[in-house]
Amino acid sequence: MEVYLSENAFVGLLVSTIEVYRRECFGILLGHSTSERVFVEFAVPYQTANRKYREVHMDWKRSQRVEDAVRSTTRWECVGDYHSHSKYGLNRATTELSKEDEKYFTDGTVGIVVAINDIRKPRPWGYVKGTLSGAVNGYSIRVGAYYKSNDHIEKAHIICPYAIGFMEKQVPVRER
Repeated sequence: MEVYLSENAFVGLLVSTIEVYRRECFGILLGHSTSERVFVEFAVPYQTANRKYREVHMDWKRSQRVEDAVRSTTRWECVGDYHSHSKYGLNRATTELSKEDEKYFTDGTVGIVVAINDIRKPRPWGYVKGTLSGAVNGYSIRVGAYYKSNDHIEKAHIICPYAIGFMEKQVPVRER
């Protein structure tokens, strides 16, 4: 399974993760899917998520209300959700799913985990073992995706052409 992130989705993931850094964020992924690929067009954060340092909780009645509204007002479908993992004390954040994350994962959906840590040196965006990894404004970001099918969760490969070209836009080219 491949998860394709649009520019809007990528920026949405970054902004909502960085905004609440040291706490976790939560939101839904809007797009469409085929049997081999999920296209994520938008990452929409939930404003009422109860954010903590090592977890985030959502009122599932509110979540259902949002998903119903999306279905009735847009051409997009809810293809999954995302949340962040933040550095906590000396423990660096990872994109690995926790047991709690796995418990709420539903069949036929994608789950994205954005790990955010402090970093001293900027680093270019690239793919590392199926994840998307890079840095923005002193934060190390790693984006991992998972897909659940037939009660089995597997890691999905992320594709985001915008992110890969992101650092090229920021680094000036030296004249010869």
